[in-house]
Amino acid sequence: MLRLPVEPNVVNENDEIDQLRRDILCKFKASSYRQLRQIDVTVGDIGAIELHGEMESYYLRQMAYQTAIETPGVYTVKDRITVRSC
Repeated sequence: MLRLPVEPNVVNENDEIDQLRRDILCKFKASSYRQLRQIDVTVGDIGAIELHGEMESYYLRQMAYQTAIETPGVYTVKDRITVRSC
């Protein structure tokens, strides 16, 4: 059986994407704004994410955006969060 050499320092791109998603969700979970825990995160290219969900206010929507963009490794955020109308 032929075995190909494996480079130990090569990180799979999917692993980086999964880790970035986990990092953002962890920050949402640690936030004092409990509603941020309901947001879903989609990671496209490395550093490009989309936020999906529904918030009760524009302030919470902005807090979700700010929390995500401050996460190391995030360079662009598409905000797909809707705000519930009264």
